[in-house]
Amino acid sequence: VTSSPHTPPPSIAPDQTVTMSAMMEGQSDYGSTESTPTQFDKIAKDLMSEGLSIGKALAEQGKGYYEEMKAAPKSLYFMSLVGGVGMFVVSAMGLVLRSGLFHSLIQIYLAIFGLVICALEMKDGYFSGHPEYKAFVAEYFHFVFTFYGRAVFYVFCATMLLGQFPYMPDMIVGLYMAFLAGMYITMGFKSSKKLKELKIQGEEEAKSVFGTYAQDGVLDKVSFGELLSKMGFEFSEQEIDAALMMIAGETKDTISEEEFVSWHATTMV
Repeated sequence: VTSSPHTPPPSIAPDQTVTMSAMMEGQSDYGSTESTPTQFDKIAKDLMSEGLSIGKALAEQGKGYYEEMKAAPKSLYFMSLVGGVGMFVVSAMGLVLRSGLFHSLIQIYLAIFGLVICALEMKDGYFSGHPEYKAFVAEYFHFVFTFYGRAVFYVFCATMLLGQFPYMPDMIVGLYMAFLAGMYITMGFKSSKKLKELKIQGEEEAKSVFGTYAQDGVLDKVSFGELLSKMGFEFSEQEIDAALMMIAGETKDTISEEEFVSWHATTMV
């Protein structure tokens, strides 16, 4: 029995070999497209860069804030700043540790609200050197410049943080913000009640009292505290903060003569 001869394999021409070799070498580039940066990518990079700058600045100041936290009593301004920093930190942690679009959006909102508080309360440091942030807050978050408006804002932040249950970092900061909101409301009622008992007769006497205690044309926390003490009132540090804000009509730590006289006129009605 004779077997049929094997059919020889087809020969490959030299030019075909070169072509196949080139295809094999370029296989890694197959299907790839050269993308160009989009506007969204640029915005995302800018936001990331700005966020890292702010985070670094807050971290550098953290040690100083810790030392201040150990000193008592605490002003409402400082307590608010601690809350703002806490919101920003736990929100940054949440973006890393939590998954899901909804959770990420909530953490971004909370981080923005924390930075709003920092921009309002930080007297020294990053935000004090960037007044454009406070101008942005004044334009889009104007209600937080009033005393009770800020208290309501803190209630809102607390509910958003506590709504992230069972994520514990948000829960802890949420409880703190709820306590802070309660502190604002309580100090507001107490200082308002005491201020009604401040007896000053007429506009001229109001100007005279202001001029006696004012420093550089304004009443600050120290000089206003002296005024209240001389008139027989005992105000806690937080109550003085609240009284200053209510007399000035916005959240700041000094009172001008015009603001003091205008507030006194409302007490005479």
